Amino acid sequence: MQFSVKKYLLYSSVFAIFTEAFFFNFIIDWKLLYLIIIVNYFILAQTQKIRLNNFFLFLIGALFIHGLIVNTLIGVPPNYMIAQLIGISIISIYYYNFIPLYDKNDIIAVYVKLSLYAAIIGYVFYFLNINLNDGRLQSIFKEPAHYVIVVIPACFYFLKQKNYIAFATIFGTLILSNSSLGYIGCALMFIIPNLNLKRLAYFAASVPVILATFYYVYTEYPFFQLRVNDTYESLNSVNTGKFNEYTNLSSYALLSNIFVAKENIKDHPFGSGIGSHVYMHRSVYSKEMRPPEYLIKQNLEKINSNDANSLFTRMMSELGILGFIAVILFLIKTLPVFNDKRFILSQGIFIYFLLKLFRDGHYFPPELFFFVWFFYFDFFRAEKNAASE
Repeated sequence: MQFSVKKYLLYSSVFAIFTEAFFFNFIIDWKLLYLIIIVNYFILAQTQKIRLNNFFLFLIGALFIHGLIVNTLIGVPPNYMIAQLIGISIISIYYYNFIPLYDKNDIIAVYVKLSLYAAIIGYVFYFLNINLNDGRLQSIFKEPAHYVIVVIPACFYFLKQKNYIAFATIFGTLILSNSSLGYIGCALMFIIPNLNLKRLAYFAASVPVILATFYYVYTEYPFFQLRVNDTYESLNSVNTGKFNEYTNLSSYALLSNIFVAKENIKDHPFGSGIGSHVYMHRSVYSKEMRPPEYLIKQNLEKINSNDANSLFTRMMSELGILGFIAVILFLIKTLPVFNDKRFILSQGIFIYFLLKLFRDGHYFPPELFFFVWFFYFDFFRAEKNAASE
């Protein structure tokens, strides 16, 4: 069989988004993703000129200038910013050059096929009790939430293509992942495409009924009242930074990082610079927090401080008001993808974007810029071409 460089680039570049768990540690973490990207960069450089996107360059430049100013004013070491900008640039520029090399249907075919394989492997691992996370399915990934977020666009694609066997195969793994992110993703697959002004009006009209029902159940059922009060006390930790001893790890990871982001925004409305959340968490605001004692004993009191547990939380902490504006503008620009049935996978990627805002604040995980640039060339370029005709 003759070796095809183009086919190798296609399969390896898509496979790379499934490789977060493939690494070994020797001084630093050496990831299979990095090996694939480095080799493929070399191949691309031999066959074509590496291209750069003007808006991306502007964005990197703006983040650098913003980071340089606020880092200097606040006293954050610049290495946090530099590490993030280098990582973002390397992965993003690669996928910006990779995506246009292929017809979008070829990329979709490989991606959804590999997602289906990952789901099947997930079932095998689940029933053989291999690589489980407290009994939760995570396939070949390090966390159930990471598995969910990578395959959910494929799940949505199979649903809209009416390939119900493939859809059910992946959908079942989302349930077995026992991930709150997976459950949210399952709901969004059915809710987001069906949103319109009429349905939103119905929902708004039902709000008083929902509130009245909630008040009745809260006052009449002590067990429900106790759960609500406990939830309120946990959420109040965002204001105080003081956590009850029974706060579970997942809630603490979320709420402690929201507390840090809130305090950071109060002190620095324009953020502390890209990459700086971990520094502000560990060196500044951790002193104002009271974690549960059992987490301190396990050295988990600063869990997820690297990525703020959520992209939205991290952007708010590091970019402040600018980050909030960027998220709103991004959602406004991308939501119209649901107006055209040609962009099915991109619609699934929009759901990925929403989940990414909820959970996982890493700026350059294996899949992010694969999805970003696929969405760009599939939807934005098509819109631009249609407008110019």
